[in-house]
Order: sequence, then C-alpha cells, then structure tokens
Amino acid sequence: MEQKLQRNIVWFFSLLLLTSFLGFYPTYLVKAPTFEGFKTAHHFHGLMALLWILLLIVQPLLIRLKKNALHKQVGKLSYVIMPLLMISLFFVAKASYEAALIAKGRETALAGMTNGIPDLIYLGFFFTMAMIYRKQVSIHMRFMACTGFMMLGPGLGRMMVVAFGMPVPVVIVTIVALTALLPLTWLIFDIKNKKPLFPLISYLVITIMVIITGSSGQDPWWQSIAGWISETLF
Repeated sequence: MEQKLQRNIVWFFSLLLLTSFLGFYPTYLVKAPTFEGFKTAHHFHGLMALLWILLLIVQPLLIRLKKNALHKQVGKLSYVIMPLLMISLFFVAKASYEAALIAKGRETALAGMTNGIPDLIYLGFFFTMAMIYRKQVSIHMRFMACTGFMMLGPGLGRMMVVAFGMPVPVVIVTIVALTALLPLTWLIFDIKNKKPLFPLISYLVITIMVIITGSSGQDPWWQSIAGWISETLF
C-alpha cells in the first residue's frame, strides 16, 4: 500500500501543475510579454512555484522508475528552491501590501497580509519537517505532499473564478473544504493502516489556523502583528 502510494502520488502533483496552469493562464500568462500590472516579485514567485511543483512531480517519478540514487541527488535542489520560494512569497506579500496601502488604506492593507505571510511560515514548517524526516520515507513523503496541498488553492481559486464565474466567498469556502478533505481522507486511511499521523494532523491543524487568521484581518491582534511586520521588514 505504502509503495503504491509513493509511486502514484505523482498523479496528484501533475494535477496540481495542470490546475495551476489553468488558473494562472487567464490571469497572468495571457498578459505576456508585457505582463502589465505585475512586478518582478510576481515573476520570481511564479518561477519558484513552478520549479517546486516540477520537483514534486519528478521525485516520485524517479522512485517509480527505481532511480533512488538520482532521487537523492535531485532532492538536494529542494534546499535551494524552497528557500527561494519562501523569499518570493515575502516579496509578493510586500508588493500586495504596498499596492493595497495606496488603493485602500493601511488598515485594509494590513488585513490583506493574512494572505501571504502566514503561508510563508506554514510552508517553511512543512519543508523543515520533510527534511528532518528525510530518512523516514513515510513521514517525509507526507510532509512534502503537504507543500503540494498548500499550493493547490491559488491556481484552483483563480480557475473557479475566471472559468466558472463563481463568487469569491464561495470559492474560498470550496478551496478550504477541498484542501482539508484530501488530507483528511488520507489521514483516515493512515489511521486504518497504522501509518504516521503527525504530518497530516499537522496540516489539518494549520488549516484551522489559516481559517482563524484569514477571518481576523481587522482584529486588533492581527493588525498589531501585521503592523510590526510592515514597519520592521517592509
């Protein structure tokens, strides 16, 4: 069961790539070559996200092809790509804050930081755990999958809004439900098969934290935290 999962998880990551393309094509890629309205930070982030998704696809493929030695060598690229992806998230959050500050004012701009800065922290946590447990394949694979779960939302959300015309509140609820349902289903199978539970429980706990943080943008505690970040780091 576990070996079959390791071989077939590549299909989920391939679907992630397809969803990202379908979501970002009408909102970003179609604007080539001028990319009016986008900054260098957005291009950098798009490139790093693409490289990470490609890495998620290539690694289980190498396992599937029994290229374990090459899998380990390619895996070293993650120590470069993930930090750069996190840096790109920071600069995209900064660019979004600065644009919102001009257009909507400081309070709204700080509220908008619930989308970006927390993601950077959560993504870093999953990657760090994956590296700590890199020699324990079951745990490592699940934490790497969690990074993929996190990246499903942006592309899927844009696809639902642009392609299907769904209202943004409905899209948000759908994405949260879907990105929780997938790991929850996996967790149920892990419980039945007595596999490590820590990675997927961590993901579900963080999903709850995302919901709480996302609905607290106007609250004093978040305004204080975001204010300190904007004044100190931006």
